[in-house]
Amino acid sequence: MNRRELLPSMVAGLAAGSTNLIGVAAAADHVMDPMGISEFMTLDPVENFRQAMRLQRSLEDADDILHWYHFIMVAVPHDATPKAVVRWEGIELSRHQILSENRYRIHGHNLSFPRDLKTGQFVSEVRNPVTGKIVSVPPMALTQDPGLVRSPAGVISLDQPSAPPRPDYKVLRRENGFVKVDGIRVPPDSWPVTFLEMGTESTPVKTFDDPNNKWLPTEVSGAYVFPWPAWMQMGDKPGHMFAAWSGCKLRSVEGLPAEFRQRAARDFPELLRVDRRAFDRAIPDLHPG
Repeated sequence: MNRRELLPSMVAGLAAGSTNLIGVAAAADHVMDPMGISEFMTLDPVENFRQAMRLQRSLEDADDILHWYHFIMVAVPHDATPKAVVRWEGIELSRHQILSENRYRIHGHNLSFPRDLKTGQFVSEVRNPVTGKIVSVPPMALTQDPGLVRSPAGVISLDQPSAPPRPDYKVLRRENGFVKVDGIRVPPDSWPVTFLEMGTESTPVKTFDDPNNKWLPTEVSGAYVFPWPAWMQMGDKPGHMFAAWSGCKLRSVEGLPAEFRQRAARDFPELLRVDRRAFDRAIPDLHPG
């Protein structure tokens, strides 16, 4: 599958355990504060970067980060109402390693399997609700990520390492017992113009306020838009896809649901770990930003 076909698996932002314990802990700590239900956190650029990194990844110098999620894809034809197509269950697994103070190299991949909208069972084909055709839906494995360098200055995609950093959107807020970061994933300039991904990641205030917690258990949700995938067989029909997801950050693949983990181990065992060889490759002409 080519890069365009695999774009839909880039979900989570953007970008490692809890199982359902975070929901239990959050409920226990949840206290409604009518005078301060939502407050933006005023941080300098470096501290904003560090706290967003702590929520979305961790502040360890090197760490493997795993996000697990469910998402539903919706077809959005230009001349008709949007229609749900298929559910997916997937992961984004990546690793970061520090290059210098507050500057990290990141590399990873995504893996998702299609599920029936109603039954939740794994499927290999679905009905395209726009055309009425039965279409084959392959698993999505995005393994061609060039990697990136992230710092307070922004993001440098390693397919163009000499380009200046592109600023990304990371805003933190305290909201009714949680600390949340809203983010917009910066796509490479070479990606289709209809692609955009944004999401929110949250952790209980008590967990966030303990500075000893370099890795935070979080829940994630978000949405993205992207061009028709090839398997939809839409030809030249104008329109695009929309998807919304929710899930959580896990400490390791052992925390994944058994059915998903067993399928991944059978069909894509190499994607249950990060290929660290990517970090052995030198970065030529890396922009100093």
